[in-house]
Amino acid sequence: MRDVVPPARIRLRAAGAAAVMTAGLLWAGPAWAGPAWAGPAHPAAASEVAAGEAPLIDAGSADGRRFRASGRLVGGGGTTCTATVVHGTGQPDPARKALILSNGHCADDSMRTNDVVVDQAAPEGWSFTPAFFHDNAAEHRTFTVERVVYATMKNIDVSLLQLSATYGELAALKVTPWTLADHPVAAGTPLRAAHAPTDGVEEGKRFLRLSTCRATAAAVSLHESSWLWRDFTRTDCLGISGGSSGGAVTTADGTRLVGLLNTVATPGYLGCGLGRPCEGGPAGLVVPKDDTAYATPVDAVASCLDATGLRLRRTGCRLDRGEQATVESAGQHTRSHTPQGPARWEARVTPDKAGRHTYVAFKSGPFGVTDCTRPQGYGKPQRLTAAGVDHKDPLPPREGLHVLCVAGGPDDTAHGPGWAASFAHPSYAWARVDDTPPTIAPTVDIRSFEGEDGGKRFWVRPVYAPWEITSYKVKYGPRAGTDCADPEGYRPFLGVPTTLEAAKGPWTYCVIGYDNADNPTPPTPFTVA
Repeated sequence: MRDVVPPARIRLRAAGAAAVMTAGLLWAGPAWAGPAWAGPAHPAAASEVAAGEAPLIDAGSADGRRFRASGRLVGGGGTTCTATVVHGTGQPDPARKALILSNGHCADDSMRTNDVVVDQAAPEGWSFTPAFFHDNAAEHRTFTVERVVYATMKNIDVSLLQLSATYGELAALKVTPWTLADHPVAAGTPLRAAHAPTDGVEEGKRFLRLSTCRATAAAVSLHESSWLWRDFTRTDCLGISGGSSGGAVTTADGTRLVGLLNTVATPGYLGCGLGRPCEGGPAGLVVPKDDTAYATPVDAVASCLDATGLRLRRTGCRLDRGEQATVESAGQHTRSHTPQGPARWEARVTPDKAGRHTYVAFKSGPFGVTDCTRPQGYGKPQRLTAAGVDHKDPLPPREGLHVLCVAGGPDDTAHGPGWAASFAHPSYAWARVDDTPPTIAPTVDIRSFEGEDGGKRFWVRPVYAPWEITSYKVKYGPRAGTDCADPEGYRPFLGVPTTLEAAKGPWTYCVIGYDNADNPTPPTPFTVA
């Protein structure tokens, strides 16, 4: 696996047996209930605050008055994020139910590449507490989240949620909604970010904090896990960890809410993957510096908000309404050549539930360079029946992240109003072509213990190193007769450590590590004695 590293060298720390994700997507909650010994925890189990802990905001300070609309969002299973009360143009109607803005993954972290949620009842137990400062506990009022007005992780990472409280009830608490900026910030813009991290923060100190920082890049194309994001803002905000998701990012003077904290480059993780977003561009995938934080822009949401709420069919609204053709198998990791021949796209396209599209057109290219919203480069539309269309064209043989643009339309012309709307909000599939073996050697964790019979035993298991080594094959046997170079006898490691009796040793434990594209490391022997 190989990724482009910026000229300034970055320090990458290997993930060991006790390593956990310190951030990634910035929601927080219970530890991952994955298989024992399976490697690092889910980002919900982060254990540290990222570098440079952000100071707590005092309720009576200027920043406390400025950020009273921000607070703690609690979702399903006790996951925590940050959210902010927002409103469209003009003065809010005091009798209208208030809206809060947060990340899409705070509404549903299982959303896929192209998912869009519109106007659904919120699950039981969701709540929001505004003015969530450390020194005003007597003022804390918690309100129920009633509806998911809008949520997506397609292009942007936002959710707009409706509270049980009205704007009038919040005004009585001196909570004034923000009006969203109608354009993103430029690189170099000074910023302030109000967020309530929980991971790695002492109990009793998990309240709103302030990061003072700046935008270090604008209009960034960002890839993390299954998601493809556009026009993100890269920042040098510090003190960001789980719970910070959805934190309000404003200009330094506090006059505009320009973004929401979304994700961070987790120290100890290598390459690109969940918890380690990478930027796409002419140089390919670029690995960001540790603790680099990103913000999702809010100007597209602003384009759809007015005094009455979210209006997706309002003239000029730039949010995706979720009316595009459906793409299954939207992402894959592969080598350029497979046992079946050259690697191919594995995308199946079916009409949306309303059957709006009877044709579909495709184009593809490098992520961060290819603009799927431009009609130029799409092929001739194909007939799209209820059974769907399989797109299995060969992938480019060169390494990198490739994006497949999928636009449904009404006919085979690829022009006209119906096609213009589809090109504005295409669907995507992506493929990571990777022919480079892992850049680090496998390691194993060996622990000794006393068995019930009093005899010495060992627990042995290989250690994952996301996202360079993500799976293993292992075999073991007496040291004298076990040849790790012999491919016979290897089997997939399923997360359960091997138990070896010391009296029958010494042992040889053999491992081969694999990345997500199944590139192997050389077989590596370890002596257990």
